[in-house]
Amino acid sequence: MDSRLVLILGATGMLGRPVVQSLMSQGRVVRALVRNAAAARRLLGDSVEIIEGSALQERDVQGAMSGCQAVHINLTREAELVAMRHVVHAGARAGLERVSYVSATTACEENRWFEVVDVKMRTEEVLRRSGIPYVIFCPTWVMETLENFIHGGRGAIIIGRNPPELHFFAAADFGRMVAQSYDDERALGKRLFIHGPDGVKLPDALERYYAACYPQLRVIRLKLWHARLVARLTRRPGLTYVTKLIDYFDRVGELGDPREANALLGAPSTTLDEWFAMPHGGQQGLPH
Repeated sequence: MDSRLVLILGATGMLGRPVVQSLMSQGRVVRALVRNAAAARRLLGDSVEIIEGSALQERDVQGAMSGCQAVHINLTREAELVAMRHVVHAGARAGLERVSYVSATTACEENRWFEVVDVKMRTEEVLRRSGIPYVIFCPTWVMETLENFIHGGRGAIIIGRNPPELHFFAAADFGRMVAQSYDDERALGKRLFIHGPDGVKLPDALERYYAACYPQLRVIRLKLWHARLVARLTRRPGLTYVTKLIDYFDRVGELGDPREANALLGAPSTTLDEWFAMPHGGQQGLPH
């Protein structure tokens, strides 16, 4: 088993690519199991070992894990639970040294009525019961999700009933923290909440984002019910999911205490204003 080799499931995603980059900068060897090898190669470059396959297929996961010290899992709701079962089944036999998993800041028993949280809680349970050393990351909203609200030359601002303050973090900061955890045994067995430096409500963050990055963009302000109607009429599943998530956060707020993660791994330092000034490559994705 190569002590430097880490398999990543979800390597091409918004939170996956920064983890790939940060692990490689540490001198680790990164392997990615992807559905489309050519597309992944364009995103990840030639330094990543690419294996084509599906995280939903146990044979593919088991083959990709061969020789790996650790596995990092950052997948969609549709795939994460099944993939985790495959990883722990193969990893328990192979002596896997670590699994890191991306859960969510509001994941707790009280919120299992929300399907996304229920899947994440079930996935966490599979990992904890496996006996494999683990680290669970519970991030809030990542700054890159703001790019989801631009569509067809227009920027949407969706105004919920009771928008809470959200501590947006930059994906690059998250990648650094995940990579740092691989060098710190104190992180094992912990749930680490990832919050950025400043609390801001989503509508305010979007107003600032458009003003700083897209001053010529036509901005449309929608109440939550109106955004739901638009999502249904335009058949945009991403927008449908975001409206559900906004409604959910309106109800439960932003949970979790990031102080332990910050003390162990170094707090996310990128502010929204600093992120606005950085190049943006359309790195869209959905928040956890």
